[in-house]
Amino acid sequence: MAKKRSVIPTFSMQEKNLSGLEVSRVDRADAENFSLMSAHRDDHYIIMFQEEGHGRMMVDFKEIGSSGPSVMAILPGQVHYGISVEDTRGWVIALDTAWVNEHFRPVLHDIYTEPSPIPLNEESAFLIRSAILLLHTLEMQKGSGNVYNAMLRGATDAVVGIVAAHYKDRAQLPEQNNLRIYTITKQFRSLLMISFRVMKSPSEYAEALNLSPSYLNEAVKQVTGSPVSFWIQQEIILEAKRMLFYTENTVKEIAHALGYQDHTYFIRLFSKVESMPPLQFRQRYRK
Repeated sequence: MAKKRSVIPTFSMQEKNLSGLEVSRVDRADAENFSLMSAHRDDHYIIMFQEEGHGRMMVDFKEIGSSGPSVMAILPGQVHYGISVEDTRGWVIALDTAWVNEHFRPVLHDIYTEPSPIPLNEESAFLIRSAILLLHTLEMQKGSGNVYNAMLRGATDAVVGIVAAHYKDRAQLPEQNNLRIYTITKQFRSLLMISFRVMKSPSEYAEALNLSPSYLNEAVKQVTGSPVSFWIQQEIILEAKRMLFYTENTVKEIAHALGYQDHTYFIRLFSKVESMPPLQFRQRYRK
């Protein structure tokens, strides 16, 4: 199991690649090294295309397995690490947020609570492989100028668009008359991901989105089956579980990091949601 730290490491795209885009071929040896990496976050998007082999990894307490051709996206902030690989080859693409088209980003963020790889048939695997090879070729040229940048952007959009299309095909699409509430729900969940430490009440999110609390709650509940307060709690508790498992911070320190000055209130909230207090969660899941 990964060594425990006082903070969960975050890998920065800017520290690796100032361009914000990196396309890497992964052979069997690289895959083995990946499986040995400790738990961490990235401040950027990761797209993994597995051409062949078998792999298992952990993403926010969900064990995920893949076999054969498949594609998967990992979002900024998700804690993940490899568990095992077997005869795995493929590609890993790291992208700063600026490289992810605004039309594709909401589709990718729909997988936040249920990350999983998408199996690919032969035709789909050929298509994404071809797009990645084009992107890799352009990236390796290290060109400059408007024409080159436009080509690189277009190739990136092609790769991310193919991945987003597969996720969208798998998702249940809203009916035409529900597009408004579907859009509102996406906006709420995007805001929640970056604001849960400071915004704790449904009314704060409603105000930020220029909606009434009752309408926001109705829209989110109709699309997701759960009210706004549920998703706020889930985001807070998920981050708390990450910190309890992967760091040695005290419960009081974790509560303060999540925006709670009264750590006893945080303990009651965690206990209510998880049916056990924070320290019991840490002890149980570290076994």
